[in-house]
This record gives sequence, structure tokens and C-alpha cells, in this order.
Amino acid sequence: MISVYNDADFLSVYKQRKRVLDIFLIATLVYMAFSIAWLIYYIGLPYKDPMQTLPKACVFVASAVYAVLVFPFMAIKFSRINRYYKLLRGFSDGLKNEEKNYFYCFEEKSLQKDNVDVIGCVFETWSKKKSEWMEREAYFDVEKPLPALESGDYVRYIVQSNFILQYEILEHKALEFEEVIDEEIEESTKTQEEAQQEDGEENE
Repeated sequence: MISVYNDADFLSVYKQRKRVLDIFLIATLVYMAFSIAWLIYYIGLPYKDPMQTLPKACVFVASAVYAVLVFPFMAIKFSRINRYYKLLRGFSDGLKNEEKNYFYCFEEKSLQKDNVDVIGCVFETWSKKKSEWMEREAYFDVEKPLPALESGDYVRYIVQSNFILQYEILEHKALEFEEVIDEEIEESTKTQEEAQQEDGEENE
């Protein structure tokens, strides 16, 4: 089976996360050291010294720069990396399900799963209980190249939290979906005809 993720993926996002946290820590320490230095300078000034406005202005400007640059950086960049980091870390444990279904199409609209951008992979599976074709959707990470799946391929795949982790094409073009649609139309027509016959018998 083809694995979507490997150890290098987790290591890469771990390093990115650590690098962003290091930048945030360094920026915070620099800001604190800058502010403390000006506070010490301010305390050492004589009462009502004209220079008292200088440390106040410097700390005010530094605080504004820190808030404008650091917080959006953490809120956008770190938040995105951290979500992806938690996702990959979660793949190492938890329940995984193996399924075999017929691939139908990719749902390439704006989707998110666990706050991570994904592409929907639509599969069709036959329900013995309902005697009809059912749609099954799994998710594929947009950070990864799309699998070479074509409509009608019979695919075995492993999912966790509905994310595809591994997949294998068991048979290419195993199902023609035009036939599936025709069968559904035929079943729907039969059901309508049976319902009409029952109504007619009741009226008699």
C-alpha cells in the first residue's frame, strides 16, 4: 500500500513548530529586556526630569511593534503549523479503519477537517441492508499530491479520523458509474410503479 505520510513529514513540521516558538521566545525576551532597561533608566532619573518622556515613548513604541508583529505571527503562522503538528501526531495512535470501495471523484471545494485544509475523496459502496449504492467521503491532505485515482477504481484504503493514511488500487476501472446510475433509476422507477399499483388497489 502507498503511505501518504512518513516520519520525515512529522519531523519537518516538528522543526517548523520549534523554529516558530524559538522566534516568539527570542522576540519576547528582547522586548522584556528592552522594557526593563528603560524602566531602570526611568527610575534613576531625578524627579520631574525632562527626560522622563523618552523611556515612556520608547516602551510605548516597542509595545506597539511587539503587539502588531508578534501576535499576528503567532495567531496565523504558529496556529496553522500547530494544527498540522497535532494532526500528524494523532496519526500515530487511535483507531484506524480499513475499507474497500469504488472511487467516484474528488470534491475539490473549500473543505476543512480538524482545522486542516482537505480535499474530499468520494467513494461509492454497495449497502446490502438498503440494497442501494451509498456515498462514502474520506479526506485527503491538500499538502500532499493527489493520488492517481480514476473514477471506477476499486480501492483499499486505511483512514483515521476520516483522513486517508494509506491506499492501494486493487482494480482499475472496476465499475462503470453509468451502469450504477441506470440501476438506481430503474430501482426508483420500480418503486414508483409499485406504489402506484398499491394506491390503485386501495382505491378499488
